[in-house]
Formats: sequence, C-alpha cells, structure tokens
Amino acid sequence: MSINKTNIPRDIKSFGTFIVATNAYLIQGVPQNYTRFGWTTVHLNAWQAFQTQWAPIFLLYEDKKGGYTTDRKNDLTNIIDACVLYDKQNKLIYKVKATAGLTSMDCSTFNLPLSLSNPVPSTHTPVVPLSTDKTILVTVAVYAKIIAEAGGFVHIKAYTEKAQKGHAHKAKGYDLLEYKWAVFYSGTANLPSHPTDSRLLDAHSTKANFTISTAENTSNLPVLAASAIETVKVVVFFFRWAKSKHPNLDGPWSGPITTPLL
Repeated sequence: MSINKTNIPRDIKSFGTFIVATNAYLIQGVPQNYTRFGWTTVHLNAWQAFQTQWAPIFLLYEDKKGGYTTDRKNDLTNIIDACVLYDKQNKLIYKVKATAGLTSMDCSTFNLPLSLSNPVPSTHTPVVPLSTDKTILVTVAVYAKIIAEAGGFVHIKAYTEKAQKGHAHKAKGYDLLEYKWAVFYSGTANLPSHPTDSRLLDAHSTKANFTISTAENTSNLPVLAASAIETVKVVVFFFRWAKSKHPNLDGPWSGPITTPLL
C-alpha cells in the first residue's frame, strides 16, 4: 500500500485536524521542522495555503443550520485531493519518513508508524536492579498518545509499546508516570528539546490514562499587544516511568511530544 493512501486523512474532519496539526508542527524547533524534513519554503507555503483555503469553508460547513451545502462539501474534498496530489508529486511525507533521528511526535503528526521513531535516551545511567527484583524494567520507554480536546484539555494515554495497542497501561514494576510539560505559542523558536529545560513543569500520575487542563500553564506565554491576534498554542511533553520509592530506578525519558491545543 502506498504511503500516500494512508497518511493524509480523506474524511473531512480528520483532514482538518491533520492540516492544522502539521502546519503548526512544521514551523516549530530550531532548525524549524520543515527544514529538518528537507522541505523547502515553497513546500511550506503550499502546505500552509491548503489550511488557509480550508479554514473559512470548513467553518461554514460545520454550521449545520445554514452553512452546510453539498457545494461546500465538494470544495473541501477538492482541497483534500489537491493536498494528496501535491504530496504525491513532491514526496513530502516520504521526506519526513526518511528524516534521520525521527521522533515519536514526527511520526504521530504525520501518521507514520511509531516504530520508526527513537525515544530520547535517559539523562542518567540506570542502576542495575537486584536479581531478586523481577519487576524492574529500567529500559522501558513511554510511548504516549496525546489527544487535544476543546477548552485546552489534553487526554494522555501511555503505553510501553510503540504500537500503542489495547488499553493504556503502566510498565510493570512502576507505580508512576512522570511527565514534564509546558505551553507555548506556535512558532516559538526554541521549544524545549530536553526534559532538563527549566521552563518545564514536573508532574506525576498514578494512571496511564488521564486528562489534564493546560489553562493555568501560562508562564511561557508572552503578553500580546492589545491589537494582536493570539496564535495557536502548543503543549510540549516528556514522559518516563517512575518509582515513588526508588527514583534512582526511573526509566528513560521519551519525547519531546508537541501537540497543538484546541
């Protein structure tokens, strides 16, 4: 099966989420992700143009009381087809797939298999567990699925496998999911690339499936001018499995995972 048949969603709502998320992600990082992927500014501008065309039509399409028409549905379908064709002609998602050091966020943003990514290595040398403790798995990374929800909420599902199958679950022998996170405006040039970044907040969860609110995490959001239009916000996460009683046996950090907020 061709990669172009699976990576770009064909249904209207899923494509809308995809084009917004990918455009926000492409301009993050230093260097910006689109450059890291081998895209040119022409490619970036074309990708942003698809979202520009999409947004006003989709708003009318969502208005079931008067804006929804077959013509608008067809207009949105035509934009999807044009995006698929542009990707096919320029091999843009293939370029993403071929990027060295692909991260889990690269994969999840562009609907690539998470097995292509590499977790961030641990920041310390794990202590070798006692042979009598059969439950300690110091090399198990966190593979997190991040789902943005309306109102600035984020639903987190954590797994021990890249495939992220079945129910979210903690690694055997660990009682906590530790995560470091922060909210930024999209386009911020120096988003955290390591869990030691001082701008990140430290938090823990006893569950592998939970929801958090990002509303009060504003310390990294500069004050905008009165006439300025607020840009899309993104949240950056790092995760690891942790032991409340034996922190020296915590697992390696995974991330960064960056997701636009709704």
